[in-house]
Amino acid sequence: MGTYYQGRFIGAVGLGVGVSFLTYLYYKFLKKEEIIEVIPIKWKQVGTLEEIHFFPIKSCAPVELDQALCENLGIQEGDIKDRALMIVDKNGDLVTARVYPKMLLIVSKVVSRTEIIISAPGMTELKFDYSKLTDAKNTKGVIFGHTAKVKDCGDEFNTWFSTFILGLPEGLKLVYYPYDNPTRPIADEFQNGIFSKRDTGSFQDVSSYHLINKTSVEDLNSRLDNKKVFCRQFRSNFYINTELAYGEDNWQWFRIGNEAVFRNIAPCFRCILPNINPFTAERDPDGQPLKTLKKYRMDSSAAIKSPRMGIQMGLRSVGTVKKGDAVFVEDLIE
Repeated sequence: MGTYYQGRFIGAVGLGVGVSFLTYLYYKFLKKEEIIEVIPIKWKQVGTLEEIHFFPIKSCAPVELDQALCENLGIQEGDIKDRALMIVDKNGDLVTARVYPKMLLIVSKVVSRTEIIISAPGMTELKFDYSKLTDAKNTKGVIFGHTAKVKDCGDEFNTWFSTFILGLPEGLKLVYYPYDNPTRPIADEFQNGIFSKRDTGSFQDVSSYHLINKTSVEDLNSRLDNKKVFCRQFRSNFYINTELAYGEDNWQWFRIGNEAVFRNIAPCFRCILPNINPFTAERDPDGQPLKTLKKYRMDSSAAIKSPRMGIQMGLRSVGTVKKGDAVFVEDLIE
């Protein structure tokens, strides 16, 4: 074979290998994100939406809303987004109420489309204005091993949070995630063909939305001796009321009100945070309710060895939800 034809042959082989490699990459890393879903047409009502909570600052107290706009990264109130603010240590690593329960006593109050007032026991109130973060310096925030580019909110806030949480004038920083794309890929244990990267949200633990059924919490309380837990201990966005405890485990699709449609993308496997009273920041000395949940809410087939309570949700149709809205699930009966 002449040099010219050898060159063409080698080039063709190289091109073929290149195309095959690109095809491999496409199907391995990109195709898996092409999850084809069809929103149901038929629905049946199963309950009502009783409470809406959103969390301007991760691991701190929620804000209760009468209505909420549901966007892809989570609930949005004006320019204020669910868990787009996070407290980190000097290395940029996430700091949570699991280690510092006092964080649950940090309260946010929405006062305008771009402003919240932050307060805590014994501390002077601070006004936080999201519109003033445009020129804030970039830094890093590390959430569960994944690094995101974030904005440093400034020394005033860093000193305030360090003082309240650590009792020291420095050591912690308040950072802000200003972007519209998710902060991280899907964790390996949630690769189920339904959970999409778009569902991972900003600084939420797992997904953009979380739901708790109050009837399920009532069943849990019936199993606790002389102790009752608050629904708020599960730090959900939506608290609904239905007739069937744990019925939410089996929902695939559901709609709240007339607009917002969600997909059940994964169970919520509980950490130790529900063991902390959200109003006093005190840990339960007996490890409740997690101890009881482990007796009857474990999933032996799951990669995560923790009890499940509530569901992780992915938004499939943007919309506004209101307290008192009907909650619907897909009607599978022909």
